[in-house]
Amino acid sequence: MKNIRNFVVLFSIVLGAVAANAQTTLHGKFQLASAARWGHAVLPAGQYSFSMGSVQSAIVIQSVDGKASAMAMAQSSTDAAPGGSYLFITGSGPDRTIRYINLPQFGTSLVYKPLTRSERETLYAHASETVRVEIAKK
Repeated sequence: MKNIRNFVVLFSIVLGAVAANAQTTLHGKFQLASAARWGHAVLPAGQYSFSMGSVQSAIVIQSVDGKASAMAMAQSSTDAAPGGSYLFITGSGPDRTIRYINLPQFGTSLVYKPLTRSERETLYAHASETVRVEIAKK
């Protein structure tokens, strides 16, 4: 219970800081057909919006219905892949994991959980998917 309270307090502080910063560079939305892990959070199926102050800052994720929220910091970044903005998700069932978000508008993909060598070798044998991300226009 204490961990949940600490997370809510930390999330509120970060969300307030993001809202107070009028220079938020990125807002968008996406939909998950089934639950997926993003960082330490598990996001249930549903529609989500997100915001980031910059590609170097944490991403703040909020479900449209207000029932779920999360915050994640990218571990690394790589050059953007072709194909527009999307989330790359691997696994199935309870093992679905959001690995990266591709942001060609910024020339980068933000990596939240890199694939291990073994995972890269077996990627095509297991389920993976991309989820379209809609970036808000300024």
